[in-house]
Amino acid sequence: MKGVLRGVRRARNFWIVVALLLANGLAWNAAASLNLPEARPFLHPEIAAIRDRWRSGQAAGESFSIVVTEQMAAETAAWFLSNHPEIPFSHPQAEIDPGGVTVRGLAHLLGLRTPVYGRVSVWLEEGVPKARLEELGVASAAAPGFLIEALRAEIDAQQRRFNPAGIPVTLTRLEFREGEVLVEGLYR
Repeated sequence: MKGVLRGVRRARNFWIVVALLLANGLAWNAAASLNLPEARPFLHPEIAAIRDRWRSGQAAGESFSIVVTEQMAAETAAWFLSNHPEIPFSHPQAEIDPGGVTVRGLAHLLGLRTPVYGRVSVWLEEGVPKARLEELGVASAAAPGFLIEALRAEIDAQQRRFNPAGIPVTLTRLEFREGEVLVEGLYR
């Protein structure tokens, strides 16, 4: 009889855990769609013009300049994501300030739409933008320090492997302002 009661108790605890996880997932899923508007997938003409110029192969040595607003960044990210459905992310948003950029959106994990955010500081190093992850979170909870450090290490490793000769521009100026970033550079 004791074995049966112990089994019922374990089964009941199992279902309580399942119910709590389900309720938590549903709450995150509902919260995810409340505060994040869906950016329209759109490649702004100014960004498309820079892309078209470097693709032409005839712009080497020419300079370019563009001011990218938060809306432009969100819509361009949505455009990119619409062309890459394998990336489990939607509803991109960008908040730009003099210290860098905070990106928000929905991660699609295990059938749930979970709000995530990350903050990066960005600077130029020999004509190439470099980034440092400053903050990361899920829903409204900050990620633990060990996770941020692990992601920083991976970002640093990716940046070390990056070959700047593979990009068709050299950036000469990257100025983060409130709500926008000024990007200037030269076509290679």
